[in-house]
Amino acid sequence: DCNILPPLLQLFSKQNRLTMTRNAVWALSNLCRGKSPPPEFAKVSPCLNVLSWLLFVSDTDVLADACWALSYLSDGPNDKIQAVIDAGVCRRLVELLMHNDYKVVSPALRAVGNIVTGDDIQTQVILNCSALQSLLHLLSSPKESIKKEACWTISNITAGNRAQIQTVIDANIFPALISILQTAEFRTRKEAAWAITN
Repeated sequence: DCNILPPLLQLFSKQNRLTMTRNAVWALSNLCRGKSPPPEFAKVSPCLNVLSWLLFVSDTDVLADACWALSYLSDGPNDKIQAVIDAGVCRRLVELLMHNDYKVVSPALRAVGNIVTGDDIQTQVILNCSALQSLLHLLSSPKESIKKEACWTISNITAGNRAQIQTVIDANIFPALISILQTAEFRTRKEAAWAITN
């Protein structure tokens, strides 16, 4: 309510030290965060353009906070998901699923997972970015939380239309899900079961 976003976004238009950029994107991420009550989307959505180019900054902290902000903005009804898609971030989010730091992978995966909770057309945008190969790779992650989140994401894709389910089958993901059912922790197995039964 104090109209903090415009001056904060203004910081990104200047050449700043990395620490200033890190602090600004961290603040931006926190402004987008929260469920009870969630921030008013119309007030935080202007940051989508800035977030779209922050995804190309090489600094891990900046990337992680930009991805977290996008995950918060995409957590909700389809109109919010569509605004995130319209910002043109999907391809880069999918690319970041293969980042070498889990600090980036985790929020990128959450954002991708939130987007595929949308309608079939919104889910297809993520599929068109070749997400399934990255998700298949994440199913063998040594980090259990990444495996669980990848299963959850796939379960939302398999809740889609027949063509989308066939795409998951063709990507050879079901053998990996079956393996998870036999070996993973309970919460991860539960998500894998949803992905298979959808």
